[in-house]
Amino acid sequence: MYVKARVAHRWLVLAVLFVAAAAMRIVVRMAFGEQYFWKNSYLIYYSLAENVISGKGFCIGTKCAWLPPLYPLFLAVSAAADQSYLLVIVPQALMGAGTALCAFLIGRHIFSARVGILACGMTAFYPYYVVHDTALQETGMVTFLTALSIWLLLRASKLNRNRDWFLAGLALGSTALTRVSVAPVIAIGLLWCAIWGPGGKLAERLRNCLFLFLAVILVVGPWLARTYHVIGAPVLNSQTGVALWTGNNPDTFSHYPMGSIDRSRDEAWLKMTPADREELERLADNEIATSNWFARRALTYVRQNPWGVVQGMARKLEAGFSWRLNPYREPLAQAAYSIAYVPVVVIGFIGMAIAWRRREIILIGMLFLGFIGISAVFWAHTSHRSYLDVYLIVCAASVVETVLLNFDRPKGVDHAGNSRN
Repeated sequence: MYVKARVAHRWLVLAVLFVAAAAMRIVVRMAFGEQYFWKNSYLIYYSLAENVISGKGFCIGTKCAWLPPLYPLFLAVSAAADQSYLLVIVPQALMGAGTALCAFLIGRHIFSARVGILACGMTAFYPYYVVHDTALQETGMVTFLTALSIWLLLRASKLNRNRDWFLAGLALGSTALTRVSVAPVIAIGLLWCAIWGPGGKLAERLRNCLFLFLAVILVVGPWLARTYHVIGAPVLNSQTGVALWTGNNPDTFSHYPMGSIDRSRDEAWLKMTPADREELERLADNEIATSNWFARRALTYVRQNPWGVVQGMARKLEAGFSWRLNPYREPLAQAAYSIAYVPVVVIGFIGMAIAWRRREIILIGMLFLGFIGISAVFWAHTSHRSYLDVYLIVCAASVVETVLLNFDRPKGVDHAGNSRN
């Protein structure tokens, strides 16, 4: 009876945290106002959603694979309802609250229910998430889907049932269709399953990987088939070459990281020669050829400036993990972000270091390595790294819970509650 009451109390606390997390995100966004929402947003996503509704498909001008489809499809509901503001912020607030719930599930699986509750509360009121989960950008969605994928992977590794591995694969595929730079999480999931998954036999782990992979293909396959049919290559998007060039050219750091990387890209664009512009104009209707053109330019720059590229990698990683927001914001926003982020990153990495031998922590460590690799090659702003903060919060919660237990335990009593006297 006592156990049932404690479990019921736990779920009541979680329900309160879920509602509070969603409500806070909605209230904060409405406090900023609808005009601010539309003005400070990535409107290209909404333009794509409007094109989907109007029958133009996933095309903007001649670009038909510029962005992955999941977030524009989500926005299409709002676009169909005459640009409804609430149909964007309310569902995204629920996703943000879902991320907090995933923090509980991940924390409970790796450590304990108490850690999970702490992680849920910390995620629910994490300032960066509270503000950005309802912005017109895919950050909140990708944070939620990645956290859901990680929990489903951990759950599948515990239960070791085919359907659970399949569910994890569906979530992984959805993550890749939301933000392409997070697509390596698919390879990370497959690798972790093959090496650190349950079962003593390699054949069993490979079977689990097969179910993961089949689910990923089920989600991602139709989009790859579509891009192959439309632009001639099975890609998640056609920006890879442009992104590589943006992060590897003489003007990459002309504005970035203090300003947006887009300003640095525009600076580099203005310095192109007439011959370059003419060639790009000729390739304008071919997305893959254009991407390849930019990729070749980026690789040429890398070969000609190896030491500068290495230094640039360090600056990109510094920007990604910086204690300051980038692009830089007003002092109040900077202070709020730093006060929340610095303790989380410091204590979180301590928690990861303490538990580094656990295979669940290995999976989280692989996520960080994947982000580091992508960021060093391309670039990173704060928003690109923020989907990882939930795992730092979980690990930080494990340290906090240990400290609280030590304070609560009477002197002369060990961890099991036995007297040492």
